[in-house]
Amino acid sequence: MAYLAAALVLIGLLAAVNLLFTVGVVRRLREQTRELAELRGAGIAGGDVALTAGSPVADFSGTDVDGHPVSFAGLGDRPLVGFFSMSCSACREKLPAFLAFAAARRGGADRLLAVVVGSAEESVELVSQLRPVATVVTEAEDGPIQRAFAVTGFPAFVLVRDGVVEASGFDLTPVAERDAAMPVDVAEPARS
Repeated sequence: MAYLAAALVLIGLLAAVNLLFTVGVVRRLREQTRELAELRGAGIAGGDVALTAGSPVADFSGTDVDGHPVSFAGLGDRPLVGFFSMSCSACREKLPAFLAFAAARRGGADRLLAVVVGSAEESVELVSQLRPVATVVTEAEDGPIQRAFAVTGFPAFVLVRDGVVEASGFDLTPVAERDAAMPVDVAEPARS
């Protein structure tokens, strides 16, 4: 009987120590969450991944994967631009939603620009998925289109109207919602 009582006391002590460690872990997680929220609010960690709403977009030019010239002016007055990196796991996760949205978006591939960051050899599969729904450009890290949109993270989605960013972010949903709320123009852009 003494062994049983000792075992119960030992189990009770272990449970109390475990509870104390759990409370400490929860407290630390709350502190880290608060600190991360403060950093994001200050634009230091995980903030904007591209130009913010109201920012003008710098002009750029390049060549798409089919050899056609691409410029900001050639995308029309309301383009949507998506930036994807070959080394980005979140890009692979968000790609199906972008493809579905792009396929349904009015204006077709001429009003959608997909920028794939990485070598042409490693981005073949991603480019082949994007080509039916968007004008696709591949470029190296910190390429001219990324600089024009001040891209700092991937994926990045930017909706532009008349040369000014309407919405941007890491998540396509708010950008797509803003796009749906904008009046639809009937004029189609000419490919430059």
